[in-house]
Amino acid sequence: MALTKVKGNVIEDGSITDSNFPNTEITSADMALDPRNASNISSGQVPLAQLGNLPAADLTGLNADIAVVGFKIAANGSLSKYNLIDQTVDVFEDATGVDASASTGEYRNSAGKYYSGSTTVGPTGGTVVSYTVGATSYKSNTFTSTGNLVVPSSGNVDYLIVAGGGGGGNGGANTGNWGAGGGGGAGGVLTGTALALTAQTYTITVGDGGAGGGFQVAAENAASGGNSSIVPVTSGTSYIAIGGGGAANSYGSSVGLAGGSGGGGSYAARASGAGTAGPPRQGYDGGTNTFVNSGAGGGGAGAQGGAAANPAGAGGTGISNSYRDGVAGTTIGTHYFAGGGGAGSYNGTFGTGSYGGGNGGLVGGTLNGTSNGVPATINSGGGGGGGSPENIAAPTTGGAGGDGGKGIVVVRYEDTEFSAIGNMTLVSNLTAAQTAPTKGDIVFTYSNGAGTAVINTNVTAEVSADNGSTWTLFSGLTSQGTTGGNTIVSAHDQTITSTITAPYNMRYRIKTLVQSAAMDTRIHAVSLGWS
Repeated sequence: MALTKVKGNVIEDGSITDSNFPNTEITSADMALDPRNASNISSGQVPLAQLGNLPAADLTGLNADIAVVGFKIAANGSLSKYNLIDQTVDVFEDATGVDASASTGEYRNSAGKYYSGSTTVGPTGGTVVSYTVGATSYKSNTFTSTGNLVVPSSGNVDYLIVAGGGGGGNGGANTGNWGAGGGGGAGGVLTGTALALTAQTYTITVGDGGAGGGFQVAAENAASGGNSSIVPVTSGTSYIAIGGGGAANSYGSSVGLAGGSGGGGSYAARASGAGTAGPPRQGYDGGTNTFVNSGAGGGGAGAQGGAAANPAGAGGTGISNSYRDGVAGTTIGTHYFAGGGGAGSYNGTFGTGSYGGGNGGLVGGTLNGTSNGVPATINSGGGGGGGSPENIAAPTTGGAGGDGGKGIVVVRYEDTEFSAIGNMTLVSNLTAAQTAPTKGDIVFTYSNGAGTAVINTNVTAEVSADNGSTWTLFSGLTSQGTTGGNTIVSAHDQTITSTITAPYNMRYRIKTLVQSAAMDTRIHAVSLGWS
């Protein structure tokens, strides 16, 4: 019925008349003292305080609606945390409303503006070291022998893969002449960033160093080093570092072998081996050898070995790398790797090894008591030093080549790179209440990144009025529907059970529980109130 006109004390719309409502006339006297009459309020006849004479109303539902509506307005306005009288609202535009020192497992997604639970579980295996470079925190897993790298989730790593170095050649006599052995080639080196790993177990192989050439074993090369690798990797051989080439012996007719870096040539101008030029390049050739009696230095990961000459060829330089501990240090096998072995001497001046490669032997046995080549440093991937004749006057004796150094594999990553979904305890920063509160109210929104959260089981909420010393659980969280795809949850008039003394510092605490890849609960915004 459309009401169109009021006439006297009768409402008329063309069909309703006085006869329809007999004895219904209300006089001004009937209304004069009625405090519920709006005209009396507007005329000032009833003081505003008399509104208290109204019958008591249950405003619980209305309060809940108002809180939810207010919360929606705050969230839709994309506001940062702000405080109201007896209320605080945080929609996670930034992290200022959350106490990171009191929270655990919390991860803020800045794009989605929500918090969810995460656990940072890095790969296991090898020796794990934590360190900081500038403002970035890293972890590294170092393998000095073959083992398994167990990766819990997908992530990227930087890597250093160094193969075993080749052994040095022997020194001594051959058909009445004498000469020196070549230096062993360094193990091949692969290094790079952002290698994508997935959740699986990777086999880490660390190559052994090759054995040095034994004295007077005809046609024997020194042994090449073993390969180092990370397997499986989808790029195949790109992550297999090739062992260093064994050096040529003085005795027999051998030549330097190819490898990650090439083994050095020996007496009688026996040729050096080639390095792995790539791509990617893993090392360099052994030194050139056109000098009759001297040996050539083994190739290194950073340069070709020194030429056979007087003095004997030095090992090619290796590389530096700080992935293991983040330090630009000088320790062989920790910061420096894959130098070539020095060749043996024929005139008293041995070839020097580089970056962990062994020195060549010294004629007459005054170096380390013998004319043997010096072994390379373990886990450096360096080449072994070449041997020298023991005695020029009696060239039938001589020194053995030094063994190559075992390799090493290091992966490093930012310490938050590998994370899995986990439980979260999200604690707000404190907000001071003006008076002692006895009741708490909370409204928050959440979404399901995975699974379907059960309120009061997978997500709970608590309130504290003493800065987090004691907590009261909101026992009746209920859903209030959805907004923007997020579920609204609230609880009201929760009695705060702790004994409250000034100052009244309010906090909320929200927990997500039983979280996993199948259950990812995301908290988008929170409003805490009290009275």
